[in-house]
Amino acid sequence: MRRAIAILVIGTVAAVGVAAERGPIAILSDADFTADNGVIGGSGTPGDPYLIVGWEIRVPSGSLYGIRVENTTVPFVVRGCIVSGALDSRGAAIYLADTSGGTIEGCTVVDSINGLRIETSTDITVRDNYLGVRGVGFEVLGLEEKHFRHAVEPTTTVNGQEVLYYYGLSGQTLEGISGGNITLAACRDVALRGAVINQGDGITVAFSEGVRIEGADISRARGNGILILSSPGTVVTTSPRIANCALAGVSVFLSDDVRVENCGLYANQIGVVVNGSDGVRVQDNAFAANPIGVLVTGGARETVIQQGLFYQNTHGVEIETSYGTVVEMCAFAESDVAVFIEGGALYPRVAYSTMAQLGYGISTLASYGVYERNLIARANIGIIFEEAYSQATPTGNVVRHNVLYRCTDGLYLGTETTGTSLYENLVWDCSRTARDLGANEWAPYGRGNWYSNYAGSDANGDGIGDLPVLFGGGGKDPAPIMDRSFYPGIPGVVGTMHERILTLEDASGERVAFPARVADLPHTRFIGFQGLPIELAKDLAILFVFPTPTVSQFHMKNVFLPLDIVFFGADGAFLGRTTMEADVQDLYGAADPFAMALEVPAGLLSARGLGREVRLVLNP
Repeated sequence: MRRAIAILVIGTVAAVGVAAERGPIAILSDADFTADNGVIGGSGTPGDPYLIVGWEIRVPSGSLYGIRVENTTVPFVVRGCIVSGALDSRGAAIYLADTSGGTIEGCTVVDSINGLRIETSTDITVRDNYLGVRGVGFEVLGLEEKHFRHAVEPTTTVNGQEVLYYYGLSGQTLEGISGGNITLAACRDVALRGAVINQGDGITVAFSEGVRIEGADISRARGNGILILSSPGTVVTTSPRIANCALAGVSVFLSDDVRVENCGLYANQIGVVVNGSDGVRVQDNAFAANPIGVLVTGGARETVIQQGLFYQNTHGVEIETSYGTVVEMCAFAESDVAVFIEGGALYPRVAYSTMAQLGYGISTLASYGVYERNLIARANIGIIFEEAYSQATPTGNVVRHNVLYRCTDGLYLGTETTGTSLYENLVWDCSRTARDLGANEWAPYGRGNWYSNYAGSDANGDGIGDLPVLFGGGGKDPAPIMDRSFYPGIPGVVGTMHERILTLEDASGERVAFPARVADLPHTRFIGFQGLPIELAKDLAILFVFPTPTVSQFHMKNVFLPLDIVFFGADGAFLGRTTMEADVQDLYGAADPFAMALEVPAGLLSARGLGREVRLVLNP
């Protein structure tokens, strides 16, 4: 079952005249168009609509609306009214619901949170209104395409910025527009390029197909930065700033196969929401300072969150009721929880991700999940199946091939957790290896986990310790692995970087070739050596490649061995070199802009016979 929320739209403008004061107007049926309810004329026909004109309405405390028209079928005009004091965030100064054929023109809204809201209505005309608000200025809500069939002129403004409302466009490109509100409704194959929203309502795509939003710059939206409602195939791409939005940076509701890629989502209430939508891909984005980076909910199926950079979000990814959500090749640092999964999630997968300096790495109550090849370092608890207090019964999960390094607790399994298989993980330099208060399967295939502090013997030489590892709560690993050499490669994001053979040449002509991992995407450049155990990092080299020359600086937080860094120009020319101390707060950079930087364990280049100044020999 899908659960979704009908969502918002946009708009505004103004007109001023001499107004008579009165209280709020509430018209809840055709029979309510009376003089007592502010109607000054008209008969309710297309040629002679009912007129609500020239009123000044101050919304009293505790009331939701200044003018409310609901459940009507006859034509009406609201003109030249001034509404103030609509200060309940649940309401609006002017509210229309389940109406048709109405007109709102020449009205002014001031000293209010929300301005004009039109809900499940058709054929409303909006023009020449001024909506001066603290919240959402112009909002259209609906459950069908026809609920967005309105004539909204750009003479309506939100806080002085135009409402740009496009209905029924096909095959067009809208370029370089800015406003207080931009809406695309019932559009097909439309591109919106370079749109700018600053302190407006945001961008809404409703009941459209094939819309592409490129290069949007959205800051301080009073609602969602971008709302995608019942609009399959929408693409949001290459938008480096979607920031400080009161709700989500991007909200996807009942819209399958949406892509959000190459965007920066900063300090929103939520970075991206996926609600009741299938096949959504959230890829190559940066998330910082959001309470939640990505939220998956409402029965969404097969959401893929890939190659994301998550920094200082309270929850990097939060997965609620959903099926088959995938989080892979993502980099998380300095969060309360990197990936938080509630009990309504089935078949999640978290893999090949690096998580450093956290409260919890993965906190899950899901069932039939797979958690593999992750590197989790410096967490209070690396992977935790929390106590659910009878609200969830996680079962059938698999935890394998993860590296839990320098955590206070490596693993924790609560009392409701059953049937979880745990094997071939490296539990490394953790203060406490694990606690298991449930009924789970350690070493289900005869091989358990490797523990750096295991002191048991292996009398028969089969690679399995003779003594089990006992955990708090009563669990035990009956088959601890003696040697970590079985572990396949490097965990986390670094293990997904492609390799390249580098050739360095010093001033004397000495050349050395060696393999290096290439960090050429934001999430790989962000994570680098962070979290890697010293023994896995001591022979590793990472080449950082930037799309254009940069003056970026490097830090060493969560890097546990000293590194040498060499800076290069785009032609491989030497631009500087320094040694960076392990796990310090200092920043390191070059005097000139650089295109590439090579990090290696300190002393490695000298040990290979190279002098201080080296150039990177580029293949022709």
